[in-house]
Amino acid sequence: MFGKAARIALLLGVGILAFASLAVAKGKTINLRNDVLLPDGQTLKAGEYEVVVDEKVDQVQFLQHSVVVVKHRCKCVLQEKKNPIEAVLTVPGPANKPLLQEIRLKGETRIITLPS
Repeated sequence: MFGKAARIALLLGVGILAFASLAVAKGKTINLRNDVLLPDGQTLKAGEYEVVVDEKVDQVQFLQHSVVVVKHRCKCVLQEKKNPIEAVLTVPGPANKPLLQEIRLKGETRIITLPS
């Protein structure tokens, strides 16, 4: 009897961990109105992207239709308040093209910065 209960508890625990890891991997969506450059020279075309951050390896991924379009190094900076809106900060880059510097996702307390 105890063995069966232990197996059920173990399976339940594994299921909860699997669900939690899926929830952590889920990204949030940003909309780019114009093409932007990343600090390493890659270009993100205008459009809608799911942003997935893996803080363990300091990497951000930009996905479209569940396919990774671009990966880049990132650093996450925590702040006290949640971001009230989605915001994408760019600065003038080479040939005056917008260079992506940071992303603020609505409802999150982190700022995703893209170092060069």
